[in-house]
Amino acid sequence: MKTSYIVIFTLVCTLGVGSTFATIYPFEIFTDNGDFNDDPGINMYMDVYNGGNVAKFTFYNDSAVQSTITNIYFDDGTLIGATLGIIDGPGTDFDENEPNPSNLPSGNTIGFDADREFNIGPEPAPPANGINNIGAGEWVTIEFDLVGGTLQDVLDELNNGSLRVGIRIQNFTDGSSESAVVPEPATVLMFGLGGLALLRKRKK
Repeated sequence: MKTSYIVIFTLVCTLGVGSTFATIYPFEIFTDNGDFNDDPGINMYMDVYNGGNVAKFTFYNDSAVQSTITNIYFDDGTLIGATLGIIDGPGTDFDENEPNPSNLPSGNTIGFDADREFNIGPEPAPPANGINNIGAGEWVTIEFDLVGGTLQDVLDELNNGSLRVGIRIQNFTDGSSESAVVPEPATVLMFGLGGLALLRKRKK
């Protein structure tokens, strides 16, 4: 499946995001625990798109270095109270039970307080069954019923920083782990409500 990317610096709400387009948000590492926190080969991101009254978040790891996404965390937003569903892609086996740790590691340093109902983690213990790096073709999708809101509400909150998503990254060759968020705080400050959005045209 061929993919084309468009980088924009504008309000997502002006794009008419629907079932044809996904809004892509890159993750930014904010910790400094080892040799890979600022490695240019790190490329992890999530698609956000509408699945018919359902907000779908699909997570990918296209990094050029050995790494695994082992936990995913949601902080605030209108998703609170929505139903959680998980679709495992090739090589992944995530569960909606609370991961360990229950909050994004070092998340307290940036005011990240996970709503634990929506935290997920692979089973058995990580890094087994997490989202491994490039070549593996692995992904996982989390679905939320749009109760009391719309997909546009979700996109607006992602762009203004009131909804944040975090990931824990393990399995680096130096034995370290890192934490990353979207949107990354500096990105929110730089682009304000506009945020940084990448659109991927999805071919059927």
